[in-house]
Amino acid sequence: MKKQFILFLLPIFVFAHHLNAQDSLRFDQQAINEIISLFADPDPFASGIAIDQIVQIGSEAAPYLINSIFDQNEAIRTGSAIALYKILPPASLVVPVLIRALQDSSADVRWTCTLALSRYEKDARAAVPALQTLLSDSDPDIRWAAYIALLKIDKTALQLEHDQRDILYEVDTLTPALMTEYQVPGVAITLIRDHKIVASRYFGVADAADGTKVDRLTVFEVCSMSKPVFAFLALDLIDQGKLSLDQPLSEILPETFIAEHAEYAAEITARMVLSHTSGLPNWRKSGEERDSPLPVYFKPGTKFNYSGEGIFYLQRVVEKITGLSLPEYAGKTLFDRLGFSATGFVWSEQIGQTLAAGHDEQGTPKKRMRYNTANAAYTLYSTSEEYARFILEVMNTVDLHRQEGRTVFGQEMATHQVRVETRETINRPGKNLGLQAYRGLGWAIDSTISGDILYHSGSNQTGFRCYSQFDLESGSGLVILTNGDNGNKLWPALIEKIGDI
Repeated sequence: MKKQFILFLLPIFVFAHHLNAQDSLRFDQQAINEIISLFADPDPFASGIAIDQIVQIGSEAAPYLINSIFDQNEAIRTGSAIALYKILPPASLVVPVLIRALQDSSADVRWTCTLALSRYEKDARAAVPALQTLLSDSDPDIRWAAYIALLKIDKTALQLEHDQRDILYEVDTLTPALMTEYQVPGVAITLIRDHKIVASRYFGVADAADGTKVDRLTVFEVCSMSKPVFAFLALDLIDQGKLSLDQPLSEILPETFIAEHAEYAAEITARMVLSHTSGLPNWRKSGEERDSPLPVYFKPGTKFNYSGEGIFYLQRVVEKITGLSLPEYAGKTLFDRLGFSATGFVWSEQIGQTLAAGHDEQGTPKKRMRYNTANAAYTLYSTSEEYARFILEVMNTVDLHRQEGRTVFGQEMATHQVRVETRETINRPGKNLGLQAYRGLGWAIDSTISGDILYHSGSNQTGFRCYSQFDLESGSGLVILTNGDNGNKLWPALIEKIGDI
């Protein structure tokens, strides 16, 4: 009853306040505090009404909100931040308070105060150091808000250049330590800068059983990093006019799907497959090898769901169009042209001679896998240098197609095809702090404060974990290949330290 009474009475109070009724001052103070107390109401609509009523009072409510934004009750702090954001009291009064509130334990409070500061633009310059700190906040929404605020307050504050330290020194010292910590036997790393390979580093052993050292010839399974290589081949066919990005694949290769609506089968396109919005699962029950029933779980093109099955389906389409198996086509049009000797979608005697063994979480060797049948989603073998050379080929192709006005490589590949709500951006330092995650065509994309980073990781049950990334604008990139199940702990720790070279 008290809540309803206060909310009913407030418009009358506001009117009296605007008439400057001196004898209502005591009532004003009491009423404002009573309304602020309703910010904590468990009914969010009642809380919203209370916030709106305080906003109607305007800047004269600011002193009370400055106190309540540090209340012990999180809901009151949140409501106070929202009210200050909407009222926008004088900067001299509120900006110092908002800066202090950026340290609040509540993400909702930090978020709202950050966006409130953005509204003051240049009058909030004192907030720049605190906002730069929030660019590394654990909450991606707050990182985005800090980015927006700095854009409006002082854009130059976003030019967070990487420390001019020796990246190679960090790779050389940190990698062995991480290998010991996570029991990863072998690692190969190749670094790209200014569209050139600038260094490769090799650590540990290819096989813990015989002690063979990792070197430039050591072949790894690159796992799901197979997908971007296949995507390159598919996009090239599209640019040649032999495959359409938005033509239903069923018109080329009909497939029997299990779906809620029969028309879903006729809606899947190459764009959907390459951006993982086809509705297909990662892998069907019983496996694609047995040709078991293949489901489509949602309307194609409506949302992201990572799918190896989609890639495998598009592989069969490409094979039908070209009349060649994937290994034959990839060799003829890409690997042979680039002079690769240790990269292929299936096992060969040459690959087998230097193929590393995968290892479990304790560093014990697993049996080497001979992939005799290609699957574009995961069977690619390669070395760190040859995969880095593939990345250079992607960069060069994009540059060339942009110059020639061709849109698939030139624009579509790196365009944000779909927002990925289920995955967060990868932690990187400095100017490559992540904002939001997307999918392009064949690549994952992290939007960062200095531009987009394209990347792909990989993980096979055979004991291999890998990662690669590149920046189309700066021409930088890297490849990290590991032969241990814990490699998916090693490469994120390394990236978090060195970021983009």
